[in-house]
Amino acid sequence: CTMQYDRVICLALLLPVLFETVHGHYGFILVLCRVLGSLQNVEIIYSINYDKKELLRFNSTENKVAAYTEYAMKWADDFNKKPEWLHMEAEKAIADCKRFGQLYLPEVEKTVKPEVTVRSVRQASGKNPAMLICSAYDFYPKPIKLTWMRDDKEVTTDVTSTEELADGDWYYQIHSHLEYFPKPGEKISCVVEHASSHKPMIYDLDSSLSESDRNKFITGAAGVVLGVIMAAGGLIYYKRKHTG
Repeated sequence: CTMQYDRVICLALLLPVLFETVHGHYGFILVLCRVLGSLQNVEIIYSINYDKKELLRFNSTENKVAAYTEYAMKWADDFNKKPEWLHMEAEKAIADCKRFGQLYLPEVEKTVKPEVTVRSVRQASGKNPAMLICSAYDFYPKPIKLTWMRDDKEVTTDVTSTEELADGDWYYQIHSHLEYFPKPGEKISCVVEHASSHKPMIYDLDSSLSESDRNKFITGAAGVVLGVIMAAGGLIYYKRKHTG
C-alpha cells in the first residue's frame, strides 16, 4: 500500500487469510483504509487476490463488490444481494481504521522544515561557467521541489538536481546545481517548496562575497593581523632596548 503525500493516507496492513497449498497456490486479502482529509471521512477497501490476480474488490463508499474474473462473478453477485450486511461489516472496519488513525496519523502527518544553504562552488573562468549549489537537509516528508530564480525569473536550463536522498534517520536531503555566467547586480535565489511551509521558502545567494573571495579575505585579514602583531612586538623591543 503506497503512502500518498496529499493526505490520502493508507493505514492498513496486509492480512494473509488464504494459505499456500501443496501445489504452490496462494492468496491474500488486502485491507486499505483511506483517510480523505480527516478521520471523519474514511473509506475502506477490501481486495481479494489469488495467484497474483485480483478476484474481488469491495469499496465502502459504493457499498458494492466488483468482480475481476469470470470465476469471481458469482461471489460478487451473492455479496451484492446483501447490501445491509456489507454496510454493517464496513462500518465495523471503518471504526477500527479510525482508532488506528488516531494513534498513528499524527506521526504520519508530521513535517520537518529543511535546512537550506545556497553557495558558490566554482567561479567562472573564460568560457567555463560558474556553479552554484542549493542544498536542503534534514527535511520530512520526502517530496520537495527546488527551483532556481534569476532576477525573479525561473531558470529552466543548466540545472541539475539529485533525487531525494535518505539520511537513514527518517530525514532526507537534496541538492540542485546551477551553471551560469554572472552578471553585475543580478539576484539569484533558490526557491524551496515543501509540506513544512504553507508558502515557498526563498533563499538568496549572498553575492557580496563568493566562497573563494571570502577565503582570500580571511587569509588576507589573518596576514594583516599577524603583521600588526609582529610590528608591535618589534617596536616594543626597540623602545626597551634604547631606553634601557
